[in-house]
Order: sequence, then C-alpha cells, then structure tokens
Amino acid sequence: MKFLIATLAAALLTTEVTFAQLKIGYTNIELILAYMPETQQMNKDLQIYAKKLDAQLKVEEDYFQLKMDEYTNLSKQNKLTPADDENRQIDLMKLDSSLRKKQAFQEQQLMGMQQELIAPTLDKLQKAIDEISKAEGYTYVLNQSTSTGVSTILFGPESDNITEKIFTKLGVAIPPDMKGEIATPPGQ
Repeated sequence: MKFLIATLAAALLTTEVTFAQLKIGYTNIELILAYMPETQQMNKDLQIYAKKLDAQLKVEEDYFQLKMDEYTNLSKQNKLTPADDENRQIDLMKLDSSLRKKQAFQEQQLMGMQQELIAPTLDKLQKAIDEISKAEGYTYVLNQSTSTGVSTILFGPESDNITEKIFTKLGVAIPPDMKGEIATPPGQ
C-alpha cells in the first residue's frame, strides 16, 4: 500500500513538473501570409498562369459551343437523319467529356503551381516561428484560426500571441488594424 501511495505521489509530482514546463503560444498564419510580399507576388503569378490556362481552354470551349449551336440549328430545322442526330450527339458527348477532363486537369495544374510557389514562403514563415519559439521558450505554437477564418483559439493571453513578433522577424509591416485587436487578412 505504501508503494502504491509513493508511486501515485511521484506520478502527481512528475505531472505537475511537466505542466510547469509547458508554454503555449499562438499566431495567425493566414494573416501573416496575406501580408507577406512573397504571397502577394505568388498571387499575381498564379493569376497570370490561370489566365494562360483559361486562354488555352477557351479555344476548346468555343469549338464545343460552335458544334453545339450547329447541332441545335440543324435539329430545329429537321435537317438531321436519325443516324446523323445520334452521331452528332455522341460527338458532342465526347467533346464535353474531353472538355471536363481538361478543366479538371487545369485545376490540378493550378493547384500544383500554387503549392510549388507557396512552399518557400511557408518554409520562411516556419523558420521565423521556430526561431521565436526557441528564443522565448514556447513548447507549442498554435494557429489562431483556420483558413476559413474560424477561430480555433477562443481565449489566450495576449502576451502569448506571437503574430507581431513574426511580422517583425520577417521584416513585414504590421497591419495598422492589428494594434490591440485581431486583424483580418485583406479580402475577408
């Protein structure tokens, strides 16, 4: 029995020591990313790339629309034999299927480009978080909100909000609306 009490007391003391060493900070990664010049440049590059992909796809969309209009006009004028009607419908379905596949592939290309372009920026941000965390003794740093803007940190001491420190570390101007309040990324 004494052994059980001694073990329980040791466990409680160890737990208490462990909690005393825990230091949790938080930040708003989306806000920081929104104001980083690298992210702003990435967004411009992505818009240019998306326009290029859209232009390539527009040619095929226009061709599909031309074929659809042609089929509709001939059908309304009763100038199609049943076999002709069926063949044109099959051709239109093939064109539509091909167009949808190309649209999906375009979306994948755009997402791939976004991931490729954001990786160095995320690495830079993570390095700043790591350096601040290490220098200030944080055991954990949590993201204050999700990418949809939903807050995941409902309450926390402002002294553990390291967002401004990260802005400073990265050399990014702190948004004016952030002073003493939770700022929102531009466009939200």
